[in-house]
Amino acid sequence: MRTKLLKAVVVVGCMALLLGGCSRRMFIAGAAATGIGVGTYAYVKGNLKRTYEAPMDKVWEATLYTLEEFNLTIVSQRKDGFNGVINGEMADERTFQINVVRKGTNTTEVGIRVGVFGDRGRAEVMHGHIYSLL
Repeated sequence: MRTKLLKAVVVVGCMALLLGGCSRRMFIAGAAATGIGVGTYAYVKGNLKRTYEAPMDKVWEATLYTLEEFNLTIVSQRKDGFNGVINGEMADERTFQINVVRKGTNTTEVGIRVGVFGDRGRAEVMHGHIYSLL
């Protein structure tokens, strides 16, 4: 965990050096406001990941409730004590996949991919709703 935090701090520092004037201050303030490490987003190849400070079972239930609230169709779901995967479909026939991974007793990572190439906006809305339930 410390290694990830150190890497994040180095990345933020490098970005701050690259950005000029007002933009740099806004970037640093934004990074401080969201927190580095737990709770931050990572968008890689269409998959939006966020780590939550909550047990996996609680995050799993919040994820299922979010899908119910948004009237999204669950096509399949699998879960064990370490991982969970939900595959589903939206009204516009776009598919989504949600991966829930236990990272520790009270730390859970959720990855959301909407569509073939990813839809960051929809994934952020889903993450926001999951977060509000925890």
